[in-house]
Amino acid sequence: MTKCKRKAFTTVTLLLLLSFFAGCASGPGPLPEQAQQAPAENGASREKAVMAEFDKLTSKNNVRAEEISAFINANLNAVSPSGLSVMLMALEKNQQRNLLKLQDKYAEEDVVQKTLAKDYAGELTDNYLNEIKEKTVRDLLISTKNNGYKIETAEGFFFPVIDYSLYKQYRQKVTPDMTAYLDLMAVESGQTPIKDAALVIGWQEILRRSLKQEQFIKEYGNSAKSEDVRQLLKRYLAFTLYGANNTPLFGYEDRKMMPAAKKAYLETEFNADNGAFSKLMQEYLTVLQKNDFTLTPEVDEYRKKAEAEFQ
Repeated sequence: MTKCKRKAFTTVTLLLLLSFFAGCASGPGPLPEQAQQAPAENGASREKAVMAEFDKLTSKNNVRAEEISAFINANLNAVSPSGLSVMLMALEKNQQRNLLKLQDKYAEEDVVQKTLAKDYAGELTDNYLNEIKEKTVRDLLISTKNNGYKIETAEGFFFPVIDYSLYKQYRQKVTPDMTAYLDLMAVESGQTPIKDAALVIGWQEILRRSLKQEQFIKEYGNSAKSEDVRQLLKRYLAFTLYGANNTPLFGYEDRKMMPAAKKAYLETEFNADNGAFSKLMQEYLTVLQKNDFTLTPEVDEYRKKAEAEFQ
């Protein structure tokens, strides 16, 4: 091959190689519309089938939260954020529905209370459960854990509650309103606000949680969980207006507002545009300041009326 021919061959070959790699970089041309729609349609069809099976499962009379959780975890990749949100709401509803029955078992069985009072350290670990000799107690506690509950205590009595920390694994895979709701409930589950008729979180934390709940209602007023959060906020409103029996907002003797509460209330910014709670707190502070932060008949009348009319 002559020098000129070799040069021409090299040039052509180089152009062909460049053309090949350019084609790889840019990828194939746009897929036909039917080909683009096919994966989405298949995904929707698959989700529809999964949700139908889920409905069958949850419609069973004696279905356990444990079974629902297993189904959800097995089908996480087959459902959309809205589908997963529906599943988690069904799981929560199942836990709520069965909670009273479970609490009754704890109340009826003295041996359960005695066992927990003796050596329960605050967590249902496998090591703790395996060391319980009484089979009926061990089986009850294992069932409690497996079905998504944990144990709380008040006035020396042990009882199960929903463990919302277990929902955290789903928070990035659900709809924004459900993520916000799970965050709120994880806080409640992590540290209850009241125990033994006393507030166990500070006044600043009471207000912080209240404002978070109000923000949820403002942002997600059409959410399926908005009414649940509204009821939770009503509970916190009572804390902010009254305190609790063993942690009153006003001293029983001098009827003065507790210094820590007064400081927290004055340092917190309440914007009436955020909702009914903030508007009410602005008005409450005005009444309190007018009455030198003392529980007068005017203050008492305001808080009673405010609680009754709060929406």
